[in-house]
Amino acid sequence: MNLPHFLNWKAILEIFILWIAIYSILYFLKGTKAVYLLRGIFVLVIALLVFQLLGLPVLTRLLTYFFAFFLILIAIIFQPELRDGLAKLGKRHFFIFEPKIEEIEFMLNEIISAVKIFSKEKIGALIAIKRQIGLRNIIESGIILNADLSCQLLNTLFYPNSPLHDGGVIIENRKIIAAGCLFPLTEKRLNGFLGMRHRAGIGLSEQSDALVIIVSEENGSISLAILGQLSQNLNCEELLTILKGQLTKKR
Repeated sequence: MNLPHFLNWKAILEIFILWIAIYSILYFLKGTKAVYLLRGIFVLVIALLVFQLLGLPVLTRLLTYFFAFFLILIAIIFQPELRDGLAKLGKRHFFIFEPKIEEIEFMLNEIISAVKIFSKEKIGALIAIKRQIGLRNIIESGIILNADLSCQLLNTLFYPNSPLHDGGVIIENRKIIAAGCLFPLTEKRLNGFLGMRHRAGIGLSEQSDALVIIVSEENGSISLAILGQLSQNLNCEELLTILKGQLTKKR
């Protein structure tokens, strides 16, 4: 028995997939300048359909060429937004084995213990806690360790004049994955008192969901970069509270 045309399962599946895709695009663009771009594309599509219905070949051809050029222009102008969108798309939402609360607490205790020393002794440090978005390129820019996390090892890595002192460290769960890593620099205009570590910390947080801790070598101040936003002049208790909240909020 054949189903009526409007009950064709393939058509229903296509409509459902298109609805999900359009909703995802609109949700991603919500609150960004790209919303206005989407309106412009919609106007161009409507104009193109009108020209075709009215049988205006010259205008149709010109608008088609312009539309193709416009799409290339979009890829150039909105490269940061597209990059961010692809990064979010690459997040692992399925079959993720999240660390236990005990593992998170152990990791944070070791990190906070090291940060206390760095802040007191005015030792510059740049520590990234990896979350869902992969950091393969960043990891490969440094020395891969895959070593057990400890306050002592962090102190060794950031000890002044050590070979890996100026780079960043990447931590995942109970492991120091790599050290001496080169983090991407933000293009934001920052306060003149913020140095290269802060620029690198913000830069990595803009391109990933990593939590990046920065300790200033000049005054020992503690900062935390999350999704491109920098929280400054934190004490260790405040830092611990924010980190724990970020790492456990989805539970």
